[in-house]
Amino acid sequence: MHAAVFVDFENLFLSLKNREELSGLRIRELSLGILDHLKERLSKDKAPMVLGRSYAAFDTYPGMEVAHDLALMGFDPQYVLVGHAGKNSADVQLACDVCRVLYRRPDIDAIVIVSGDRDFIPIARQVLEENRELRVVAIPDSTSGDLRMRVGKDRFWNALDLIDVKPAVEAAPSVADQTVVASADEAQSAVSGGVGEDVIDAHKAEIVGHIPVTWRTDELPNDDNVGERLEQCIELILRAQARHGSSEVWLSPFLKGPMSQHFSGLVHPERRALINELRLRGAIRIEERENQYADHPYSVIVLDEAHAIVRSAAERTRQSDEQN
Repeated sequence: MHAAVFVDFENLFLSLKNREELSGLRIRELSLGILDHLKERLSKDKAPMVLGRSYAAFDTYPGMEVAHDLALMGFDPQYVLVGHAGKNSADVQLACDVCRVLYRRPDIDAIVIVSGDRDFIPIARQVLEENRELRVVAIPDSTSGDLRMRVGKDRFWNALDLIDVKPAVEAAPSVADQTVVASADEAQSAVSGGVGEDVIDAHKAEIVGHIPVTWRTDELPNDDNVGERLEQCIELILRAQARHGSSEVWLSPFLKGPMSQHFSGLVHPERRALINELRLRGAIRIEERENQYADHPYSVIVLDEAHAIVRSAAERTRQSDEQN
């Protein structure tokens, strides 16, 4: 059996954002973590995802932050239009795509809809009438009761059951912890508001939360060179700082540029797992900070310059520069 998964990303994001028990956590990462665990559950149920679509306004927050990750996860981003009242066309586009699969892809046996919107009742009915398996993944108290009744208890999966938040091992802050790696998408939001990169001062921003550990360390490269790769990650950050003459290094271009080029033999989840492993070992902290230039916070990575991995990488970088 094969599955097609359709994700109303903004519906999922806002359902999580409005939950008090998740305040202070990085909702973007939680959302991606849910989708990652959904793929795992489908595979365990012998219904692997062979087609994935995600729907959002990918030129605004939060869509602009997740398009790259969703594409690499197999949930191909589908841009939706937004009306003057803020209502987007995700429901209509998602429903059209489900119908297209129902009538053109006989090889797909199961339809999975990640949304709790009442508007999906007609499409849920159509899926069942076409004798396909149906699953609706959403948060119960953010889901239409009518949709849940139409789908049935056995076809409804609680998205909260797919959350795996593990406490990060955080290093104690120090005066020397001034190395910041910020998201390029977040910087773009600030620049679009008329603020140049050189005036984005992360050091003065208020810390509003910590990002949960959702980047998987079990996706680390399966070889004996993990320790060496971790030191190389730190070296890349240090060299990026020197190259730009700034303590701030944008995270997204860093992953897509230096990390992608240096670790060209690794896939994106493995490169992200290296960053997460550095966090778990206490070499870096990842914090979410208040953004005075936009209505959403931004994330930063802070190096612990006293950590053994960072000291070792800094020394090798210095020696290499002296030799050259």
